[in-house]
Amino acid sequence: MNGQGKSDNLVSEVQPLAKQDSGHFVILWTRHQNDLMRTIAPLMGSIDDAQDVLQETALALLKKFDLYDPRQPFLPWARQFAKNEVLMYHRRRQRYTFLSEPLIEALVERQKHFETTSGNRHRMLMDCMDRLRDSDQSLLRLRYDEPGTTIQQVADATGRTANALYKTLQRIRRQLLLCIEQKLASSTG
Repeated sequence: MNGQGKSDNLVSEVQPLAKQDSGHFVILWTRHQNDLMRTIAPLMGSIDDAQDVLQETALALLKKFDLYDPRQPFLPWARQFAKNEVLMYHRRRQRYTFLSEPLIEALVERQKHFETTSGNRHRMLMDCMDRLRDSDQSLLRLRYDEPGTTIQQVADATGRTANALYKTLQRIRRQLLLCIEQKLASSTG
């Protein structure tokens, strides 16, 4: 991927793209790059291979960006390119031949379902957190916003004992769990 000749070819292949189109592409690519990596990575043998395929996907998308319909969501369109790049990568390397197109499609669909479910649960959690008392929300921020913060540090900052803080956090977590379970039950029933 890192050859000088390859970067010269990239420049000449992408040159015709209008500046406005390239700006729009950059915005969409930046927004969805991580989602595409989550689609590609499980289908590859290593993170380096996944990054190579992600770069190839970006190039393919950029070359065909004039065919993109901005009235349609970008991510599903881009996932098709990613799926094709994964297949081409494995064909070129003659590895993982068990990864047929139907299997890759099934894996991509499973990943999309997981992301949707995860996103829904995250929204439910945020909604449930908004329903907590301000003091409970502040306590959660103190405990979880800064990675590595210990219970003792939060206890010292709030003037509570560590034991009292454990009990309060347990009560808050139980409230959040009940709220989310109620939301899940109402959304499936």
